[in-house]
Amino acid sequence: MAVNKGSLAVSTSLSFGFWGIIATLGPLVASGSIIGNLSHNYKVFFLLVGPVTVPAGNVIMGFLADKFGRRTVFTFTMILYTVGIIVISMSYSVLYLAIGLIMAEFGVGGEEPSSLSLISEEISARKRPVWLTLITNFNNIGSALTAGLFFIVTDNAEDRIILLVSSLVVITFILVARIWLQESQIWMKADRISSREKMDPVESSHPDPFLGGQPDSDWPEAGENEFFNETSGERKIHPPFISSYIFLGIIGVSQYLTFGLMAYVIAPIEFPSSSEDDLIILVALIGASVAGFFAAPLVSGKRKDYTLYSFMLGTITMVIIIVLLPYLQDMLIFLPLLFANMFMSEFAWASRSVLEPELFSTRYRSSSIGLVRLWPMVAYPIFTYLTSSMNLTDFLLVNAGLWGAGLAVSIFWYFYGVETYNTSIDY
Repeated sequence: MAVNKGSLAVSTSLSFGFWGIIATLGPLVASGSIIGNLSHNYKVFFLLVGPVTVPAGNVIMGFLADKFGRRTVFTFTMILYTVGIIVISMSYSVLYLAIGLIMAEFGVGGEEPSSLSLISEEISARKRPVWLTLITNFNNIGSALTAGLFFIVTDNAEDRIILLVSSLVVITFILVARIWLQESQIWMKADRISSREKMDPVESSHPDPFLGGQPDSDWPEAGENEFFNETSGERKIHPPFISSYIFLGIIGVSQYLTFGLMAYVIAPIEFPSSSEDDLIILVALIGASVAGFFAAPLVSGKRKDYTLYSFMLGTITMVIIIVLLPYLQDMLIFLPLLFANMFMSEFAWASRSVLEPELFSTRYRSSSIGLVRLWPMVAYPIFTYLTSSMNLTDFLLVNAGLWGAGLAVSIFWYFYGVETYNTSIDY
């Protein structure tokens, strides 16, 4: 039985939206929106809680999703972030707030690899990029709504009540949608083949041994190391794991760090006003949210072209910001530039979201996504700490360097990488 597309869309989009809510809470705490008058060290601590915790969820739950199934891990992750948001909403001390954030961040981080895998495996090659881009964009939308809440509502008690009630409503909808959610058919096929190989390695060399000795027409006859284009029938050799891993790791570091540093870190570190902090975070997230709807149809084309142009334009917006550095204290100048930079950051995010499940094989797709996301998530807390004491000029130069690294590896992939446009990922 195929996955119910409606349940898949609702449950995964809402879970990414909830991740956006949780991801924004740490920076908002650092800006003084939940617990006021934090020291510099506590500000840095809450900026780092998510980036340190999410990778653990990515890797651990990613491996479990490959072992036990995409849908199976959802139960555990939902329990964690439900308890986490309740603790956050009721916390008035740094300790309990940190505990709640850690639980929630681990839970939402753990859903990312399994959600990307499930979406990519159950949606056709032609529609897969649109689904992956629009659904993951709910992360930005959830973040923007949370930033808007804390920017508009100034009463601390009202903030907490609205946060708790709205979060529990979202979680309820996720739970209801997942009642009708089935397991990935591609994962089930790979799991059965893996089980058969362990019992009889010789017999399992057949293209699809569990179907009574008859090959499955969905399984590409070209072999497990080849891409299969669903439209043209063209077959391409799949790149080695290490080359895909390095490429995706570098563009992940480039996109994730520039987004986080410009959207979250620059506000509480470089701008002294709490109201300016919240406004900067809000504008950045609106820019990324709007961009997702433009990115979805564009990333559906040639992936190598799209990736190159995304990082090229992102680098250009960063250079413009540096050129206009003397005028950035004027919010009327800085905010439109930030909006443009975040717009291109979302384009780069869409490239990552589509390429990661396409470049990894079914048996190791979820765990590989979790592992490749270690690159940016390990680098992010390091760069957050290092840039937290920089002046604005050096801070922006670091971001320009990160964008440049993404552009450089995108150029390399453009000439030497494999094109995954309209290819089957059932390999």
